[in-house]
Amino acid sequence: MEIKEWITIVSVIIVVTGWFINSYLNRRHEISKKRLDYRLETLHSFLPVFLSMSSSQQPFIDDKELNDKIKNARVNFQLYGYQDEMYLFNQFVTAIEKADVNEATKTINKLIVLIRSRIRNELKLPNFEL
Repeated sequence: MEIKEWITIVSVIIVVTGWFINSYLNRRHEISKKRLDYRLETLHSFLPVFLSMSSSQQPFIDDKELNDKIKNARVNFQLYGYQDEMYLFNQFVTAIEKADVNEATKTINKLIVLIRSRIRNELKLPNFEL
C-alpha cells in the first residue's frame, strides 16, 4: 500500500473516533441537564412546604393546603431525591404526624442545610455558611 492510502485510512479512523467521542460527551451532557431539571423540580416542590412552615406558628391552621404540599414534595423526594434527603424528609413527616414540633423543626433545618449545599454544589456556586 502506498502512503496516500494509509493517510486516507487513518483520517477515516480519526473522523469516526471523533464522532463516537462527540456523541458520548453530548449524551452525558444531556443526561446531566435532565437530571438537574428533575432535581430542581424536587426542590421547587419543597419551597412551599418550607415557606408555610417557617412563616407561621400554626402552619397547618394558617395554610389549609399544607398537607397537599407535603404530599407533593414527598413524592418528588422519593422519585428524585438522594437517600439522605429522603430519610430526613420522612423523619420530618413522621415528626409532624406525632405532633413533635421540636423534632420537625430540627429535621427540616437539617434538610434545608443539606439541600442548600447540594444545589449550590450542583449549580457550581460557591458554598457559604449562614
